[in-house]
Amino acid sequence: MTGHGNFDYDGDYDNDNDYTRRCGERPFHDENQQPDIKQGVMKNFMRNLRIGTKILAVILIVSLFSLFFVSAVSYIEMLNLTRYSTDANTRLGINSSEKSREALKAQAEEYIVKIAREQALKCDATLAKVQSEVSSVADYLTSLYRNRGNFKGRKLPMVQETVMGQASSKYMLAPKVTRTPELEKELLLISNAEYVCAPVFTSNPILNNIYLGTTTGISYRYSRSNAYNPEYDPRERGWYKSAMLNPNLPVWVDTYLDTYGSICVTTSRTFADQTGRPRGVVASDITLKSMQDDILSMKIGKTGYAFLLDNTGKIIAHPQYGEGLDTKPLENATGDYRLAIQNIVENREGLTTAHIDGKLSYIAYSKFPTTGWSLAIVMEVAEIIRPAEETRMQIEEYTSEAQTYITKTLSSVLIRLVVILAVSAMVILVLSYLISKTITTPVKQLVERVTSIGKGDLDVWIDDHGKDEIAELARAFNKMTGDLKTYIANLSRITAEKERISAELDVARKIQESMLPCIFPPFPERDDFEIFATMIPAKEVGGDFYDFFLVDEDHLAVVIADVSGKGVSAALFMVISKTLIQNNAQSGKRPGDVFETVNNQLCKNNGADMFVTAFMGILQISTGEFVYANAGHNPPLLKKNNGEFQWLPTEPGFVLASMEDFRFTEKRTRLGEGDVLFLYTDGVTEAANTDNDLYSDSRLIQELNANKDRNVIDLLKSVRASIAGFAGEAEQSDDITMLALSIGKKPNIASMPST
Repeated sequence: MTGHGNFDYDGDYDNDNDYTRRCGERPFHDENQQPDIKQGVMKNFMRNLRIGTKILAVILIVSLFSLFFVSAVSYIEMLNLTRYSTDANTRLGINSSEKSREALKAQAEEYIVKIAREQALKCDATLAKVQSEVSSVADYLTSLYRNRGNFKGRKLPMVQETVMGQASSKYMLAPKVTRTPELEKELLLISNAEYVCAPVFTSNPILNNIYLGTTTGISYRYSRSNAYNPEYDPRERGWYKSAMLNPNLPVWVDTYLDTYGSICVTTSRTFADQTGRPRGVVASDITLKSMQDDILSMKIGKTGYAFLLDNTGKIIAHPQYGEGLDTKPLENATGDYRLAIQNIVENREGLTTAHIDGKLSYIAYSKFPTTGWSLAIVMEVAEIIRPAEETRMQIEEYTSEAQTYITKTLSSVLIRLVVILAVSAMVILVLSYLISKTITTPVKQLVERVTSIGKGDLDVWIDDHGKDEIAELARAFNKMTGDLKTYIANLSRITAEKERISAELDVARKIQESMLPCIFPPFPERDDFEIFATMIPAKEVGGDFYDFFLVDEDHLAVVIADVSGKGVSAALFMVISKTLIQNNAQSGKRPGDVFETVNNQLCKNNGADMFVTAFMGILQISTGEFVYANAGHNPPLLKKNNGEFQWLPTEPGFVLASMEDFRFTEKRTRLGEGDVLFLYTDGVTEAANTDNDLYSDSRLIQELNANKDRNVIDLLKSVRASIAGFAGEAEQSDDITMLALSIGKKPNIASMPST
């Protein structure tokens, strides 16, 4: 071997470039170094394979190797497992258990709902009978009042004149009720109620009493009690008021406990005279002890019981009533139990589930048609499905024997699989290591070079020989490094240019600001007017401007304008427009003449086709006469003393710098002490928020009127704060310019009507 020659694949010498092309390596320059031909060929071959191909090769080798052994072992062991076939029987048993469970649940659900419905109808029949009897008494009393001449009556005893424990008629009068002949006649008429009340009371043992109250304050009662309360007024009782709110309809009042601890409830209904006007209410107190006993004695299975809810969700009968039971679950309960109670109150009939005392239970319920109460039956789900669970346990016991045999067999298979997997793992480990080296080494080199690039060394070159993805990535990084160099150079040049432009714009902004009046108060020695203005450009240099100056000692000129466009060009046009307007105004011209002259001057050499909207007014301070003209600008707002801001009538006119020889119409008005004039540009009303909603004229006039009594400085600050709050995070898109003029004291104000 001599020179720089190297062996090619056939063992012959070849030049450096050919070797570089074949092996993807830099040429050898050491004459004494002999390359390993076989190692070079293998290395070159693997580097030319894509990563996907390398991974696929690993998967194929490992999969084929593992599949052979796993398949062989599985085949041998499956021959043994098929001899013990219990799988079909097991599935059959499990399915039977599940179906039995579902059938038991369905049967039990239907059964307890049926029991709840039947028991609810039974209890409701008792209440419906009482309601019917009370309605019969009310109908009888209505007949009495409509046919007074057909009934004579008798003198009724007062409550304290009767014997305790003996059923009889009695009455008492509400406080402050005076006995009159008419009242005595009504008492005689009511005494006839005993002919109906006595048989109803005697025939129905659950009635505590039958009583009524009239609109005149009479309280009649048929009962065994002679309890007397001189302050008792039936018209103030809940049963009376509820019935009067629902005339001619039966009403049920909320349940309560009597002195013996029994649950009672009241039903009532109005009775009327011949005109149909309610004359009183009939009611009866009913004890529910027998109904309670029936409900509490109900037993459904080992865990089932029943309870009763009124129409507000309050528990009025329960096996644990009085033993610390929460009788108001809608207010105090949580979780699915509260939802179940809510379903019971809101629905007529149904079935729901809830956890009661930590156990999942069915709750079947049915509503009383008469009172709206609900009877609920509770039964634990576990009790219903217990037979199915016992069947399932027997099936599990039978299948356990089969499982024992299968387990032994699988243990044998597992041992063999472990041995096979161990051997396979060793093979995979060796192959993975050898193959991964061909992937990881170039990746590590790539990471090292990329890290250097990340630290700012853009002169690093990454080895990109080869055809795999890593080589393609290396070429991409090399290209990126070159592009970064070019980009950084361009960025440096652009940054320097931007800094130069920014400096020039800053100078232009300062020049523009210096041209606008910025010292306030501008005329501190004068108290006959106050003026304040502000301008916030949308960019560093804006196109809006304002101006005010004394034409002479008795005339004040105010100007506000908006130049089309933004930036430096708008600012330059603004300077020209402002100078022309001020020069013409100080020569003594009126606002219309000033705009006409300035318009013609701006139209000349206006190659950029820019224009200006402007408003100008001249105030004669001694008289308050304000002469003004508008060149396509937003109309100002004027607040008269002690009034509110309103739009100042203007002729819109045409913009400046667009049409020569245009004549501008002047208008005039009189400004008095306390009047405030507000000028602005469209950047105020067209300020937008992030939703592209505009600030609008309506918001502006609303904000001005909300701060109408403030001085001009605070007035403009409040408007600016309102705009900022409305816009939020939205970028300012236009210049915001405002000027406010307030009129102070001035001598010899002439009487001049507005035009």
